[in-house]
Amino acid sequence: MRTLFAVLLVAVTTGCGFLYRPQVQQGVPLTAEQLAGLRPGLSKRQVQLLLGSPPVTDAFHPDRWDYVYTIGEAGQVPAPEKRLTLHFRDGALVRAEGELAPATLTRPANGTGSNGSNGTPAPR
Repeated sequence: MRTLFAVLLVAVTTGCGFLYRPQVQQGVPLTAEQLAGLRPGLSKRQVQLLLGSPPVTDAFHPDRWDYVYTIGEAGQVPAPEKRLTLHFRDGALVRAEGELAPATLTRPANGTGSNGSNGTPAPR
C-alpha cells in the first residue's frame, strides 16, 4: 500500500509540474556597467579584462568577438538570446552590433563606420 501511494504521489507531482525546475543560463551575462566601459580604441586585452573572454570565437574571423547570453527554465524554450558582437581593426575596438551594443560603438547611418575622409575611425 505504501509503495502504491509513493508511485501515485510521484506521478501526480511530476505531471502537474510541482517539481523544481532550475534556471539554465548559457553564455556571459553582461551588466550595464560593463557595457558602459566599452569605447572605441580599447585593445582586445582591455575588452577581455572588462567583459571576460568571449564565449564564441571564430578562427576565420579573429577580429570578431561574439558574446551570447540566454536564460530559461530546464525543459522549457529559452528566452530570446541577447547578443553583442565586437569588431576590432588592428587590435583596437572599432564597432559593436547586437541588442547589447552601446551607442558609442554602433555604426553610423552612412554605414561606413568612419568619418568618411580616409577610412579611419572618427575621433572620440
